[in-house]
Amino acid sequence: MALDAGEDASRRELGSDYVTWLDGLWSQRLSSVPDRRPELTIGILLWPGFPMMSLTGIVESLRHAGDFGDNSQPVHCRWFVVGDRGAAVAASCGLRVQADLPYVNPTDFDYLVAIGGLLPQLRAASSRHRDYLRIADSAGVPIIGVCTGVFVLAQEGLLAGRKVAVHPFHREDFHAAFPSLRISSRDDFLADGDRITVPGGVSILSLMTDLIRTHCGADRAAKVVHQLSLANQPATSEFDRARASNFRYSADPRIQQAVVIIESRMGQDATPDDIATRVGLSSRQFGRLFKEQIGMTPKRFILETRLRYARWLVENTQRSVTEIAYETGFSDCAHLATAFKAKFGKPPTHCR
Repeated sequence: MALDAGEDASRRELGSDYVTWLDGLWSQRLSSVPDRRPELTIGILLWPGFPMMSLTGIVESLRHAGDFGDNSQPVHCRWFVVGDRGAAVAASCGLRVQADLPYVNPTDFDYLVAIGGLLPQLRAASSRHRDYLRIADSAGVPIIGVCTGVFVLAQEGLLAGRKVAVHPFHREDFHAAFPSLRISSRDDFLADGDRITVPGGVSILSLMTDLIRTHCGADRAAKVVHQLSLANQPATSEFDRARASNFRYSADPRIQQAVVIIESRMGQDATPDDIATRVGLSSRQFGRLFKEQIGMTPKRFILETRLRYARWLVENTQRSVTEIAYETGFSDCAHLATAFKAKFGKPPTHCR
């Protein structure tokens, strides 16, 4: 239902007041700190064909955390694209970004970020980028690999013995190239010692929120989340629903397709027989392969998918348990509560 003009103005005013309040908290905290050096400074190395979303996710997060209101000056957080003076790198979308800082002492940064590009172009970047990564490593500067930047760090031997976060799309390529490294495709980011790896996409926002919370405080992180989030909506968006999911990986493309179908529907309107037909398998073949690949029967996986979504709704919305039961395909709140407690060890009302 569309908001009338008065309601819309009220929401805008509430959002403005919230940011002003957060800025006020920060201003009071800063007034007691004699040294006003930036709380967080990040250097960024770009590889040809880099994803623009990864760069903007870093910059926009720091921009909102780095100044009051929407002034957008790099006062308390700073960011620099590092490289040869005047050199520009083309993103995968074709836009070019020019370096604004030469290869300075890497200890000037709290973190050095390597944003990888298209896999065939990983060797096309300036060799000075790789030299700089090794110098930063020697200096003890924490290094972040974003998207295929994880490949770059692995190529330079900077991930030895660490578990790394890799995008599901690149999982097989990464495993083939670096079979000895442990991989996760289910985390927004992984911090292991002085290395952080991020699969890319919206996961960069999760990392930046965490870094800003650590270095600048919970109020700055809250402002970033507020500024980069969609306006309040009466129902969860498709994006929210997707984030509530917990996608599983399967080496068999038919089973992977089945998982995507089930989780995209949040387990609703999905039966094992229907999904088997969709992926071109008999019910018997489908059940056997699914259990081998995922570790549980399709029926159980469908139920657990519905329960994961139910828990997300309980923890992230104000809907009643009855409304959530109907939303997730249970006949009533009693059936949901029984299944919920069996899965999570406590009833839905204890998760709020």
